[in-house]
Amino acid sequence: MDTTKMEEMLALYSDNINGLMDNQLALTAQVQVLQAALATALLHHPDRPALLATFQQYMKISKQSAPQLASRMEALESGMLALLGQHQA
Repeated sequence: MDTTKMEEMLALYSDNINGLMDNQLALTAQVQVLQAALATALLHHPDRPALLATFQQYMKISKQSAPQLASRMEALESGMLALLGQHQA
């Protein structure tokens, strides 16, 4: 493979990596905004105990259906449980 071809491939790969990084940052920003909106709604919901029970059921299903993500979900789950009024020791 000649140098020019190699440089073109390197430039293409670099552009692809930069695009992926931009997408990751955009998704992270969206998640942060959604978390803030959700926290606001949860803190003002009149029936937080019912939401807590439903949330725990959905989290159980989510972790069972995606076990490779379960450990990553647990830290986020703890934050949501705290917002819903269940403080863990």
